[in-house]
Amino acid sequence: MVPGPQGLGEAIGVPGLYADFSLEDYRQGTDRPVDAFVHVSATTKPRAYVEETAWVDRFAEEHDLDLAIVATVDPTLERTELLADLETQAATVRLRGLRVLDGLEPGSPAADLVLGWLQERGLVFDLVTSPPAMRSWLSELERYPELRVVLEHTGWPVGTDDDARTGWEGAMRDFASSTPHLCKLSGLGMTTMDLSVPTLRPWLEFAIEHLGWDRVAFGSNLPIETMAGTHGQLLATLDEVVGSAAKEDRARFWGQNAARTYWA
Repeated sequence: MVPGPQGLGEAIGVPGLYADFSLEDYRQGTDRPVDAFVHVSATTKPRAYVEETAWVDRFAEEHDLDLAIVATVDPTLERTELLADLETQAATVRLRGLRVLDGLEPGSPAADLVLGWLQERGLVFDLVTSPPAMRSWLSELERYPELRVVLEHTGWPVGTDDDARTGWEGAMRDFASSTPHLCKLSGLGMTTMDLSVPTLRPWLEFAIEHLGWDRVAFGSNLPIETMAGTHGQLLATLDEVVGSAAKEDRARFWGQNAARTYWA
């Protein structure tokens, strides 16, 4: 199981991960305007995601936010319960997709149900995988040619050593060459524990080189990314890495690609 923010924060010595993180906290981390948000489900308590989706929906309404919701579901549930949780969360028009952080295996009955349900409704599958499982997921996705997919957290490398880096590069090449899908350039701080330009540049530039500017999108991964640094440090590094790109490419990265995918 993926640990909750309290357990994760205690394990890595960053207790602030287990704290309220408000809209104002997000905005204080940047001096640039934010036109729209994609909220990706963060709850770890059993089936609390149904309440989370409803709460985020109300919050967006009350604060007049242009916000898309990527919800989740428990893949260990019986089929009827799993489907009921999906349908309950689909009651909001802000639902744009689903991410299952842990326990969804390619080829499993739960994966078949979730992917089929998303494809039928034109919703997005935020794919959580690591390099060792990438090829299995790519084979699974071939069965759902109309499904929109976003690869989470830059393919989630498992380490920074040479073997881990080589495995990640191979997985990213496979994803880039065999799918048309988008990748969020996010979450690298969870692996590198450092948000500096020298540390993140090689990972970011490799992904951009192989995917191209039409298939990469900014993702903050806040507040979890603060285990490696601040929101401001993350944005400064991204500005440095993508700043030399053409204006239209920067626009795709910072918002247009995500809008095309989640607001289509």
